[in-house]
Amino acid sequence: MTVKTLKTTPQFKIGDFVRIKDGTNQEDMPPTRMGHVQGCANGSRHYHAKGVTVQQTDQYYVYMTNGKTLKFHEMFLELVDEKSST
Repeated sequence: MTVKTLKTTPQFKIGDFVRIKDGTNQEDMPPTRMGHVQGCANGSRHYHAKGVTVQQTDQYYVYMTNGKTLKFHEMFLELVDEKSST
């Protein structure tokens, strides 16, 4: 019998307010380095007898405070919560 380990739960949800970590550079990034998660950038399709399932990957589209949407791997994102922003 084979045991398959499932991927962990996604780290970020749509609407989460995030900050891009220092040292991460991308054209069109605002000075605040902040934005909201719009969704997953990619999905992996798994085909099996019962149909097709899509599993999200670890890349996200982030709508930045300057109105641009950029794509980042989750390792470059930090969740901003109410406690840390005050």
